[in-house]
Amino acid sequence: MKNNAKIFILIALISLILTGCTFAGDSSALTSGTPGFLMGIWHGIVAPYTLIVRFFLEIKMYAVPNSGFTYDLGFLLGIIGAIPLGWLATIISIAFFLLA
Repeated sequence: MKNNAKIFILIALISLILTGCTFAGDSSALTSGTPGFLMGIWHGIVAPYTLIVRFFLEIKMYAVPNSGFTYDLGFLLGIIGAIPLGWLATIISIAFFLLA
């Protein structure tokens, strides 16, 4: 049982370290134009993690310029979905380690 706890902590730490790759980035890096609805959803999903990383790095949470209403709608839907997705990932990982 102690080995499972160590593995769980290790995976949690690696996940926290990898969340540094989830920021919205610079708008000049986008090659296909301004971000729209789908990018808004993605940026909304990673926004809680980006907020934590923002304490340590100078990054942007919100892509500017964007396509306007569609990006904003996607961003809000992504934020609404981020917490349940986080809960689902936690439940799956706990169940995985309890059943293993």
